[in-house]
Amino acid sequence: MKKLLLGILLLCSVSAFAKEFTEVIEAPGKTADQLYSSAREWFAETFKSADDVLQMDDPVSGKLIGKGFDKVPIKAAGMIVEIKMQYTIKIFVKDGRFKYDIANIRVGELATSTLEEYELACSPEGAKKALIDAGMKNPGKKIIEKTASNNKINYPKFEEAIKNIVADLKIAMKGAEDDW
Repeated sequence: MKKLLLGILLLCSVSAFAKEFTEVIEAPGKTADQLYSSAREWFAETFKSADDVLQMDDPVSGKLIGKGFDKVPIKAAGMIVEIKMQYTIKIFVKDGRFKYDIANIRVGELATSTLEEYELACSPEGAKKALIDAGMKNPGKKIIEKTASNNKINYPKFEEAIKNIVADLKIAMKGAEDDW
């Protein structure tokens, strides 16, 4: 249990940077209204309650901004645990194209670490800093190496989760024709 708490604690400390995932995607033949409707529907189907997630829902400017979260399974202390990943997702629509921007990505049960901080903790120096910030006075070389190694294994899982969100959004924005 101590190891599990230490593993989770490592996700909750280091210092801040900002990593974003953004792209403009062409959607030939789609109007801004159609794209907006698809984006709104995607929010409703992706999150338990789109109304709770959406912070801004402006059809006039073609802008949706939401705060979402996912649980990402990672290995910690020899076990698979689900760690919370929070993010802000913005979708902007115009005739024939849309843009998404996923930023403010934070990981850990308290969502206090950024994705960049977690990435830094993949190196021995970053892992040592994370352990010290988590309250370990003088972490040994073995725990530092083990922490960095686990972080290297787990970090790609967060990026993969973001890529899955993007892939799902792209499919929804292409939209099946509603010719029922």
